[in-house]
Amino acid sequence: MPPALRRAQILQRIRRDGGVSVADLARDHAVSAVTVHRDLEELSRDGLVERVHGGARALAPPAMPTAWTQRADQAGAAKAAIAAHAVRYVGHGATIFLDASSTALALARRLVEDPPNELTLVTNSPAIAYEVQADAIHVVVVPGELDQHMRMIAGRWAVEFLSELNFAVAFVSAAGVSLDQGLTTARRPLADVINAARAGATHSIGLIDASKFGRSSLLSIARAQELDAIVTDAELPAEVASQYRAAGVRLEIANPEESA
Repeated sequence: MPPALRRAQILQRIRRDGGVSVADLARDHAVSAVTVHRDLEELSRDGLVERVHGGARALAPPAMPTAWTQRADQAGAAKAAIAAHAVRYVGHGATIFLDASSTALALARRLVEDPPNELTLVTNSPAIAYEVQADAIHVVVVPGELDQHMRMIAGRWAVEFLSELNFAVAFVSAAGVSLDQGLTTARRPLADVINAARAGATHSIGLIDASKFGRSSLLSIARAQELDAIVTDAELPAEVASQYRAAGVRLEIANPEESA
């Protein structure tokens, strides 16, 4: 059998079965183990299989991007800067709420790096709940229905649960923010959860990167002026910042050096 044909058959088998051993391939193709090793090395170099001890296995198919992964991958440096600035609002012994935004996830990661004493963190984000591993942070996960598309927990149970809690600070985000429509989203469950958390919070802080300014979505969550502050990144044009401040919005620009 020509080597190219043998390798094609080996690749087909690995993809079908998920993996195979050198010994099995040598026996089934009536060739030496050395020959099989060479075949697997070539398939591995071409990025077609993964070598493992004693054989090879199929490569995992690339994960399809979701709304959550796309959001999490966007404006990473800006979100890190926003998180580094927003952490000053978290006091020792406080109870805070983090929504299921990727910017709130950046803040959660910052808190794990240097956790305040006895912090209680309530969230409707499975990603945040999974990543926060610090003895000083007590994590409470909101009950409710999991939205697979947005990677958030929402629904009636979530809103009822949050309505009974008190927060020092509720950190929230949105799909867009404008002076006319305020903070907006395309998802009613997300708006309901954010407003339930805000209702029980002494302070509400928006975590909104510069790319979202001037954008509007289907539903309004709150007027920008209703938040105690909106933290954004240095990419926001100065004239836009001036417009929001003139309209009564407390806008804070994060210094990118704070995230270093």
